[in-house]
Amino acid sequence: MSTLLYRIINPIVKALLRSPLHGVMSGNTLIIEFTGRKSGRSLSTPISYWENEGRVHAFTSKASKWWLNLQNEAQVHLVIKGKRIATVAHVESEDLETIIRMQTAFLRAVPRDAQFAGVRLDENGEPNADDIRANAGEMVYLNFGLGQ
Repeated sequence: MSTLLYRIINPIVKALLRSPLHGVMSGNTLIIEFTGRKSGRSLSTPISYWENEGRVHAFTSKASKWWLNLQNEAQVHLVIKGKRIATVAHVESEDLETIIRMQTAFLRAVPRDAQFAGVRLDENGEPNADDIRANAGEMVYLNFGLGQ
């Protein structure tokens, strides 16, 4: 999706996720609130997520750059399912095997994100392993503990 389109859609998505109507999207979209590492400003972005075993898992493209603010176990807040939770960001941008393994699981849980990751799904909804492997170097895996 183009940067311009995200600039138009993101404020609408964030407003919806912060409203009493959050249930429309909050099953697999959350807001990450963080501090800009250079500007010191409060920033936020909506992102798809998958919750599993007390952790929240998400992916973004290395090209999007906002994830750089989350390195070094940054303190963040997640607005998830109508609640604001303090947690720590864990960022993986180099370990390709972890990225491949976790993106495969993520796309099984959130298949709508396959197109954004450049991954085809087969007729059973299974992510194409070759596509995931080919794109792994361009992806960033983010995870957050709940209840930290």
